[in-house]
Amino acid sequence: MNGIEGAVAVVTGAAQGNGKAIAAGLAKHGAHVALCDIQLDRVEEAAAELRADGYKVEAFEVNVTDADSVSRLAANVASKLGRTEILVNNAGIIRRTPVASETFDADWSAVMAVNGTGPMLLVRAFLDDLRATKGRIINVGSIMSVTAGPGLVAYAASKGAVLQMTKALAHDLSEYGIRVNAIAPGVIETPMTEVTRNDPDAIGRFMAHTPLKRPGKPDELIGPVLFLGSHLSSYVTGILLPVDGGYLAA
Repeated sequence: MNGIEGAVAVVTGAAQGNGKAIAAGLAKHGAHVALCDIQLDRVEEAAAELRADGYKVEAFEVNVTDADSVSRLAANVASKLGRTEILVNNAGIIRRTPVASETFDADWSAVMAVNGTGPMLLVRAFLDDLRATKGRIINVGSIMSVTAGPGLVAYAASKGAVLQMTKALAHDLSEYGIRVNAIAPGVIETPMTEVTRNDPDAIGRFMAHTPLKRPGKPDELIGPVLFLGSHLSSYVTGILLPVDGGYLAA
């Protein structure tokens, strides 16, 4: 695919779920992929699976909330794979915490650090590469970037931050030829949504507003990421692309 084959792509949160699927999709379309995660053993396993099939990938440990860890990642990716052209900020966590909970403050801080600050640290660490390659940044937001639900104050706020960050960066980085977009997954069948999917009332509320009447699969995020990461989307920047079975259309 134009702009994917031969490009170095960095995917965070690549040990499982959406990140693993996105990394595999990029690799299968010819990208040289850095699979990055705080879970080193699991991300090495994911990379080994792809290497066994002949794809060019490397596994890297990173804590996206730690600036030094992110800086080391950028240097290590450059050393092993070359200059990054595609950055997928996928790493994320969720805490379903009522505002009155004793753990709310700690959960708020953790969610905002991973989901909000993490992507910005990655952008800054890879900015020189992205300038040189006229790269593409794809942030993984959520339907909660523009809507909300009970017990999700921190998560919704963090994903709202991802949307606004995406829009602002699209302005700030356009002079370097860098495009910045986001996708908004709905309920995707990953470990993160297991609690929701196992609760009949919770999943029922989501499906009542989802025209396709089913959760998505991680592989269904690959096409939108390939589009936004390729030159097929050369005049697209600053958008939030829903991948939600129609949830936001209902």
